[in-house]
Amino acid sequence: MSKPAKAPVGASLVVLSSFFYASYGIWTKLMGDFFHGYTASALRSVLVLLLLLPIALLYRQMQPLNIYQNWRYIAGMLIASLFTWGPLYYAILHAGVGISLAITYASIVIGSFIFGKLFADERFTKDKALAAGLGVIGIALIFTPNIASLGWLALAGALVSGLSAGANTVFAKQIRYNSTQSTLMLWACSVIANILMALVLRERLPAIGLHIEWVYLLFFAITSVVASWTFVKGVKLIDAGAAGVLGLLEIVFGVLFGVVFFNESPSSIALAGMTVIILAASIPYLKDYNVKRGTLD
Repeated sequence: MSKPAKAPVGASLVVLSSFFYASYGIWTKLMGDFFHGYTASALRSVLVLLLLLPIALLYRQMQPLNIYQNWRYIAGMLIASLFTWGPLYYAILHAGVGISLAITYASIVIGSFIFGKLFADERFTKDKALAAGLGVIGIALIFTPNIASLGWLALAGALVSGLSAGANTVFAKQIRYNSTQSTLMLWACSVIANILMALVLRERLPAIGLHIEWVYLLFFAITSVVASWTFVKGVKLIDAGAAGVLGLLEIVFGVLFGVVFFNESPSSIALAGMTVIILAASIPYLKDYNVKRGTLD
């Protein structure tokens, strides 16, 4: 099968990954305060590792750690992971699924530009500058009318989470492992960082028993594995720029999930901010996408 023939399959996988990534908000809302943010993130990361490790061993994807070469990136992952999932968990519970995911996605884009320049010597082009500027405008549109009702802390949590995730993306890209080993290291850092934060904040341990929240946590972990796998597999079949454009559907799905499952009703200003965020995030990808005359291969 030629690459153009594979393009529709790759595009479908990326869209599917966006759907599952956006569903993170559903599982977070359903779990509520049963686990607390960092405890839930630590347990989910452990479950993801338990699901991924046998697959990595079966397909012989494990590599030597080579700490001397990779310690800077591993340390970066650990530090970034301290501020990724806990703040997002809090934001979703207190600000809602749609707004939280919109702010987080814009922050990931901005964070990738900033940390890519700082740690990977990537060029900060005019397109990236324009995208970052529009992203800030979009975030401001969402923040301004919602501060009174949602509070600074929840919205700031989504912002911090996105910036940290952007940094983690850069470190995962720079680390000298294959994709499977990099993914495992990322989740291992997530386990360590979230356990440390849960201890520092003295989060209480969840109740052990037949509680539905444990089922939600298991589905959350399975969703995380599916989201990661479909995205990586899709990117291998289509151009990364096209994948980036399709990945913007995560915001759309996030808003729809919030409306359908939790009766969220974003204001017109917030929706305008989300629209600006989608435009901002698409700019770096659309240039490369159009160079290829709109093809997915």
